[in-house]
Amino acid sequence: MRTWSKPAVVVTLSAAAILMVTMGARQSLGLFVSPLNTSTGLGITTISFALAVGQFMWGAIQPVAGAVADRYGPGKVLVAGLIVLSLGTALTPLMTSGFGLVIAL
Repeated sequence: MRTWSKPAVVVTLSAAAILMVTMGARQSLGLFVSPLNTSTGLGITTISFALAVGQFMWGAIQPVAGAVADRYGPGKVLVAGLIVLSLGTALTPLMTSGFGLVIAL
């Protein structure tokens, strides 16, 4: 029987923690439709469309992010993703158009 090495356990637990956080963030977006509607006045349909596009792009960009991580390293890609996600989160309540909301989300 093979024993687990410490780095493998750390990587596995880190990946699980990251997955739990991102899945929680992705699955809770529906809770923010009403507050976004109140703060932006864009309407439920526009906000729902922006959320749907954001979910699609989240999945569609994964192969590209993986290729970039293979080339430049996962740390750089993780930091870049964190910066983009933070900017989008900060700009979301300030958007006054559907296009801006799609870009922010």
